[in-house]
Amino acid sequence: MRPEPISRRASRGVSLIEALVALAVMAFGLLGVAGMQATLRFNADVAKQRSEAVRMAQEQVETLRGFSALAGTALELDYNEIASIATDDVAVPVGFGNTTFERTTVVTDPGANDPQFKSVSVTVEWLDRQTASSGVKQSVRLNTAVVPISPELSASVGLPGDHAAPQRPLGRSPAIPRLAVDQGDGTSVFTPPGSTSRTWVFSNATGQITKLCNPPGTCTNIPAWLLAGYINFATGGTPTPTESETPVDAVPTTHTVSISVTPTTYPPPATPPECYTLNSSLYVAYYCMVPTKVVPNVWSGQSLLSIVNTSTSTSSISTATSDNSASAFKVCRYTPTATHTPAGGNAAHPLSYTNVGTSLLNQNFLVISAGDGSLVYDCPGDDTSTTLVNGNTFAHQPH
Repeated sequence: MRPEPISRRASRGVSLIEALVALAVMAFGLLGVAGMQATLRFNADVAKQRSEAVRMAQEQVETLRGFSALAGTALELDYNEIASIATDDVAVPVGFGNTTFERTTVVTDPGANDPQFKSVSVTVEWLDRQTASSGVKQSVRLNTAVVPISPELSASVGLPGDHAAPQRPLGRSPAIPRLAVDQGDGTSVFTPPGSTSRTWVFSNATGQITKLCNPPGTCTNIPAWLLAGYINFATGGTPTPTESETPVDAVPTTHTVSISVTPTTYPPPATPPECYTLNSSLYVAYYCMVPTKVVPNVWSGQSLLSIVNTSTSTSSISTATSDNSASAFKVCRYTPTATHTPAGGNAAHPLSYTNVGTSLLNQNFLVISAGDGSLVYDCPGDDTSTTLVNGNTFAHQPH
């Protein structure tokens, strides 16, 4: 038999044209892969530069926030010294030799009627691989506010801003003295300093005094509000605003310091006000129970200091604002504004209280010398270099 012939088509090899087409297709694919790799490398490069720029901006922000004092500290950054910084080159860390970072700090001071903080904007710019020729820069910007809080008081930022129930000390009204003992029945008992048997019973919910006990267990129902504060001294010379905010003079051992409340409520309550003091070396703490009528549950009146010379049993408080005696004292009260009727009402410590319907704390006084024998001393005003604390005082005795 004759064998079948082999097909020419089956025996033909790959043509040159088909090989070239395959190479072309593969070349286009490789070009796409190369382009993708270039893009990935560029994006990784920019991401690395951007993260470094954010670090540089954050470093500048934290430097400004870390001021050491509000003013007047040599060789250290003070709050008052925080100001704009012109564009400057920032040291480039290892691995960033292909670009240069420039950092600009803009600080805007507050206006007289604006919230008192400085607005800070830190911008870091650089050229990446693609924009190096065009000059169009990449940039990051961080904005923040720097508040004039003295560094030693910075932890106060974390304190609760109100006295909601979950934030009350020991779960009771903040008007109740810390040393008062919780009875577990919704009341707390406080023994005034200097008393061994007399106690005041507070309502944990309202902070109002509800009972007067003497001795404990023998109690009388009486509505009353607490009036409390501290008496400080700046008697070492001419009183200054700095001394009003940080009094450092000792309580005079040659005198007896006390306080009383003269009510003007009419008709007056059956039980008169009573005050107690607790002396330390640098201040006198006072606590006054001021009774009210049941309806209305308020009181009006004036608190007055008594400073008596123990050797002569005579008052050492000046009777005239023009007194310049070095042996006499004047009483200033802490109040935000120099007026007898501050806008803050009773809580702002006026000359005379009117219709007080709550306990009042931090009703503080500053005792100064009347003068030095020739100069007349006046109550110091506020230290304007410290914006957190208003240490303004105003004449209380005499006024």
